[in-house]
Amino acid sequence: MSPITQKKRITEKTYNIKPVAIIITIISVILVTISLSMIPYVPVDIKSDFYMESHFKHLNTSKILIANLSSSVSSKNLIFIGDVHGSFDELEMLLKKINYNSTNDHLIFVGDLVAKGPESLEVVKLVKKYESSCVRGNHDDKVIGWKALLNLLARKGIKLKDYVKKNELPPHLSMGTEHLNLARNIDTELFEFLSSCPIVLNIPEQDIYVVHAGLLPDIPIDQQDPYDIMTMRNIKNNGKPSKSLKKGHSWSRFWNNAQKSSPTPKTVIYGHDASRGLNIKEFSFGLDSRCVYGGELTALKWNEGKSIHSVSCGKYTD
Repeated sequence: MSPITQKKRITEKTYNIKPVAIIITIISVILVTISLSMIPYVPVDIKSDFYMESHFKHLNTSKILIANLSSSVSSKNLIFIGDVHGSFDELEMLLKKINYNSTNDHLIFVGDLVAKGPESLEVVKLVKKYESSCVRGNHDDKVIGWKALLNLLARKGIKLKDYVKKNELPPHLSMGTEHLNLARNIDTELFEFLSSCPIVLNIPEQDIYVVHAGLLPDIPIDQQDPYDIMTMRNIKNNGKPSKSLKKGHSWSRFWNNAQKSSPTPKTVIYGHDASRGLNIKEFSFGLDSRCVYGGELTALKWNEGKSIHSVSCGKYTD
């Protein structure tokens, strides 16, 4: 066989393979396209469903959760506890130190029971066990938000990994966080309890509001943004709340000034602002004393001369 003939046959053989390769490629593309199309498509309105079910940012102000502490409970010795953040051992030590008695005392937590510390779910169990009162913190809210989203997707038969391929997560949620892990592990009973913590707890007999972060003094409580109530630290020069310490001044300064001239002053008991630590003023008591950062966990015994009690904490985060 001459080299020319051999070259011709090779060329013809190569040419004959090309249509087969093209057909295989086309089939592969079709199969991939079909596979991708089988990933469940989540309608856009799942986000509105989700917000209505679980999260308070952007909700109508009429949907803010304000609860009144019953008079039968408020007649007990009220004990307010700062941000626990999963510091279960420290919480037990604090309750022992203050000689907590469930018959005569009533515990009220200022939010952020969970996240950052080592035993978040154990903390929620203990708080529920003692039939304590609580308000929702921003970290509690993220766990609640994740759990509500997971429940909603489960009812629609959608996996989270498929949902995130075609949808943006709600702005307060992020993948790969401890809040998602906690949401996956919290049982229905504890989830319902944590979800029941209101944004604002009103104690009329004592003229007290309990919130996680703060309140604006010049706006009626039922017209304030729930998200701001869980996250504010300062009030800016334009009167708007801010999560940042770099803009404006502490909201508690404005609150205290307003209450001094009010015919019906109200005291706010809150947490959240670990950077300022224990922050006691005439009409506001900030109880986040940086426990999870290696500071202290603080209790305020209201009926005993507004006495402050603390225990040292381990450092669980920076």
